[in-house]
Amino acid sequence: MNGNITSTTDLATARARNEAVWRASAIALYSGDIDGFLSYWSPEPRYRVAYPVEGIPAFIKGAEQFRAIFGGFASAAAQIGVTGVTFHQTDNPDVVIVEEHMVADLHDGSRYENDLIIRVTFRDGLIHDMLEYYGQVAHQQLAARLMGAAEVSA
Repeated sequence: MNGNITSTTDLATARARNEAVWRASAIALYSGDIDGFLSYWSPEPRYRVAYPVEGIPAFIKGAEQFRAIFGGFASAAAQIGVTGVTFHQTDNPDVVIVEEHMVADLHDGSRYENDLIIRVTFRDGLIHDMLEYYGQVAHQQLAARLMGAAEVSA
């Protein structure tokens, strides 16, 4: 590196590492393996959303909150998949932008479908922070379904 300028080789290495970690964490999440999912995150993971919806916290931090929120989503879904994944490495080796289209078939027979743009920050080769932008209407509908399922099972 030269000052604040990162070489193309360094960025290619960072991109390969970041993309591999991102994909492995996603595979674990979509299969419902929350401990595996968390193994790709820093010890103090953080997740924020740009457009909060009622029923889902706008900011979560720590493994316990991640287990509750992401575990709840994974357990509510019979199948989760993404298409159109585009991985943009920024000139900062620890920051990427991910675009994807998510589809989840829920156990209640409904479907969650949304386009996401996520700024992901890595620390020591692990995901540390995510800021997610999504279609707010679809996400609010998902929150309502998940809250309804929680009320039924309570």
